[in-house]
Amino acid sequence: MWFGYTACVDTKSNLIETIYEHLKDQVRQGFLQNGAKLSENNLAKQFSCSRTPVREALKRLEQDGFVVIVPHSGSYIKDITMVDYQQLTEVRAYLEALAMRIVCENGADPAKLEAILDQMDELWKSNRAFDVQKFSALHYQFHLELIKLADNELLTQTYSRLNLSEAALLFAQSINDRGIAKTQEEHRHLVEAIRRQDIKEGERFMLSHLWKKRDRFKKQVQTI
Repeated sequence: MWFGYTACVDTKSNLIETIYEHLKDQVRQGFLQNGAKLSENNLAKQFSCSRTPVREALKRLEQDGFVVIVPHSGSYIKDITMVDYQQLTEVRAYLEALAMRIVCENGADPAKLEAILDQMDELWKSNRAFDVQKFSALHYQFHLELIKLADNELLTQTYSRLNLSEAALLFAQSINDRGIAKTQEEHRHLVEAIRRQDIKEGERFMLSHLWKKRDRFKKQVQTI
């Protein structure tokens, strides 16, 4: 009897996790727009379950800042403001600077980071029409891989709980040859600092890299 109960609990927990990760990925990739309403009934049908695990997943998303639950109205994708972008970048800057310190200190191999940058360069320099969405996804992957390279579970968990989307990484950034060239140059500089195990430069440059973005958000907040 108890074994059956445990299996039931595990199944429910896995289902909640599946719904949670699916919706988080939808937000991250820009498929669910700010302010979009989420239907518990539709999600329950999609995952062939009752509304209970859907509600539990939505509660987790609310705790992590992805969803706003309005009593007697429903659940909505959080509408991110310019102030949110600024504050998000401030926190993110120090988490990624910490990752740089740990990665350099541990002498981690930046080969995966270089491979992602090579893909970004290939996409940018291709004669085909520039795929902004794919470039954005790779950009996100680069920063996430850097966090994972630190091999610090708490850091990875904390970073993953940020309401960070691929769109947020490129938001207010010049999507043109000059802007992309500058971004890629700075990314390569970070990789080189890791290769040299230059803790001081890696940490300093990461803060500089992201704080410029933070300043752009702050400037836009002040003009609103």
